[in-house]
Amino acid sequence: MRRKVTDHGGDWVSGHGVPQVAASETVKRTSVREPARSPQDAVPRDRLRRKPRRDRGEAGPEVATTTMIWGVHPVSELLRRRPQLVMTVYLATARDDARGRAIAELATQERIRIEFGLPPEQSEITAHQGVAALIKTPTPLSLNELLSRLGADEAPPTPPLLLMLDSIQDPHNLGAAIRSAAAFGVAGVIIPKDRSAQITGTVLKSAAGTLPLVEICQTTNLVEALQKLKEHGFWIYGAAGEATTTIYQSDLSGPICLVVGNEQKGIRPLLRRHCDFLISIPLAAGVESLNVSVAAGIILAEIRRKSLPRERQSSPEGFPDLNPLDPQG
Repeated sequence: MRRKVTDHGGDWVSGHGVPQVAASETVKRTSVREPARSPQDAVPRDRLRRKPRRDRGEAGPEVATTTMIWGVHPVSELLRRRPQLVMTVYLATARDDARGRAIAELATQERIRIEFGLPPEQSEITAHQGVAALIKTPTPLSLNELLSRLGADEAPPTPPLLLMLDSIQDPHNLGAAIRSAAAFGVAGVIIPKDRSAQITGTVLKSAAGTLPLVEICQTTNLVEALQKLKEHGFWIYGAAGEATTTIYQSDLSGPICLVVGNEQKGIRPLLRRHCDFLISIPLAAGVESLNVSVAAGIILAEIRRKSLPRERQSSPEGFPDLNPLDPQG
């Protein structure tokens, strides 16, 4: 299915139906009497300046921050795929084994500083596995940048696939959803600037080393992002537990952006109205919802299965290299 492109240019869903938007109401403001001003106090109109309105497709200026990550997989994958982000590697003195030595060798090859002994704050984390690293926090792409990278690939192996996460505020769930996205070749994960967990060490740990495989896109307005994606030919599918159309009855072809909301409220009503289709996962009786990473993984797997040639849909060989972006760039 091809969309006509215009020339200009704990987390799952539940509930029953889409609530209607209330009519706009006039807000009455209480006037406050101010002292009279003399003509000398008046500000010339040519000196009044409005703050420039930021393009909603832009993520804003890059801010250099650092994050501490921990665990064998997150640290080793960053060293392999994005070594320019790693500033210092920390190895526990007891970590004198093959995996520890492999991490030390990778850091040495990239001329990255190695310190033996974990920082005090990391010693209190039981899941550090004797490995930690201080890194430059990955800077999210703007939507314009993500679309530009997608457009640079003239012949992707499969239609581009994006995942939009609405109001996912738990960092463990965000990291797990990124891991599901990486598993099925999602080109980019779109998150809002507000009402969302940010990229932290907990997210990187929950993603189990898969963050370098997926581009993270941050935008100030998800609705405007969906509108722009439609202009670029994407079909928008929203995950909704009460939807009568299941993922097995849906076409799921062409460029797709899958929207998933949180477990308590699902996708927000305004976003739901901008989805082309609402789809659900058939569940056994007594089960109302799924965690966001599990639900997203099931739907993404079905999208990818249907994107393969019919003779390969039942093949045990797995998926080809689906990600059309080079995360190392």
